[in-house]
Amino acid sequence: MVHPYYFPGGVNDDMPHDEINENGQMKLETYQNLKKRLNHRKIWYFDGPPEKKPNALLAILPIDSYVNMNHQRLLDCLYDQLKVVSVNENFDRKDQILSIEFIPLSCILNSNDIQNQFIIDCDTIQTKEKLMEKPLKISLNKHSTTIELRSYDEEIHKEYEKSIKAEKYRELIKNHDEAVKRK
Repeated sequence: MVHPYYFPGGVNDDMPHDEINENGQMKLETYQNLKKRLNHRKIWYFDGPPEKKPNALLAILPIDSYVNMNHQRLLDCLYDQLKVVSVNENFDRKDQILSIEFIPLSCILNSNDIQNQFIIDCDTIQTKEKLMEKPLKISLNKHSTTIELRSYDEEIHKEYEKSIKAEKYRELIKNHDEAVKRK
């Protein structure tokens, strides 16, 4: 039995072409695998395009870290990093970090294998770029961890694209399931 149609360049364009028959339909097994993969995927959902934050960073916390990261500890590490990379010694580093917001993704997406994150709002793109030059290395009680700092806009855009693709897959599966019920 063959199911949903294959759309070249469309939502299921990443399907292996040998899984599609000459009529452009997926094999039942491929359809079931797609549905299973989609149901187990842990992705963010968006109501619309995310707000752009060109001066913001995402601090991605390691899953297996023994270092308990909180706002103050992260802020102190960011200040230390700015001391190292800053050219102007007279500049007050406290003015360079505007805010820090914790995003508990492991709770939001109900999964222990998802990395929690902090959004760090910097005063300028230059501050953001300076901080992105090297990951943060944090040591506490003989344990150390490394925190990746990435561009907020780039990472959130990737998540938004995943969300759009997942929504298209969900629509494809929903339409197929409704068509099967009508038969």
